[in-house]
This record gives sequence, structure tokens and C-alpha cells, in this order.
Amino acid sequence: MAADAKPFALIVHNDGSFVLADWTPTTEPHELLRREGIQQKARMGSKRIDDTLTVWSDDNALWENAQVNRSAQRLLSIPHTICGPVVLTGAIPHTCASIADGLTQDQALRIIERHLTGKRVLMRSLHIPAQRTS
Repeated sequence: MAADAKPFALIVHNDGSFVLADWTPTTEPHELLRREGIQQKARMGSKRIDDTLTVWSDDNALWENAQVNRSAQRLLSIPHTICGPVVLTGAIPHTCASIADGLTQDQALRIIERHLTGKRVLMRSLHIPAQRTS
């Protein structure tokens, strides 16, 4: 594998679980979800997070009463509502809005670490009562 290869996409589910998947620039996010056994009714819209990261989600999901993906919203620190599973890829070149680069291994690992660390912080903030001894 070449050092500059960008072969990954990250799928984040509503429940916080995730899948690191193979990605090629000609893959479409809804095709990737279908490959992973997730039925997606519509093409997915993209939202540029920064120069290196794009999130793909079903733009109609909110209107179809799909479950809000709080895990993805927390991970990406975005204020708008995202529903259903999302696909995270690399940047979209300015020349073509439907083709995205994949994530490098380093990018994917940083996103996964941020996701897992955020979940741990949330879990630590929960108060779980101890068994009463008296």
C-alpha cells in the first residue's frame, strides 16, 4: 500500500458503534452502507467539516422520523441534527462534489480515538449508585 493511499471510511451508527470500511473515491456512501447491510432509501448529502473531513448523512432522515445520531453529533461537534448512520470520509476535491477521498489510516485512528475517548468521558460522568450496606 502506498504511503499516500487513503483507503478508509468510518460508519458511525446511532448507538455509537462504528465500522471502519474500505473506501475508494468512486464509492458512494449509500453503496457503502448497503455493502455493510444497512438499507438507505436515498442518496446521502455531504457536509464539509474541515479541509480533510466530510460527513455524509441522509438529508431526508429527519423528516422521516429517523433516530437522531447523537454519537456522530458529539464526535463532530456540530450543532445541526444528524439522523441515521453517517459515513465519514476525507475531503471532497473542489472539482467534483460527488467524489470524496478516503481517510488515511492516521485520520481514521484519530477519529476513532476521539470517539472512544468522548464515550469514556460521558461514562465517567454518570453516577452509578453503590449497593447499600446498612
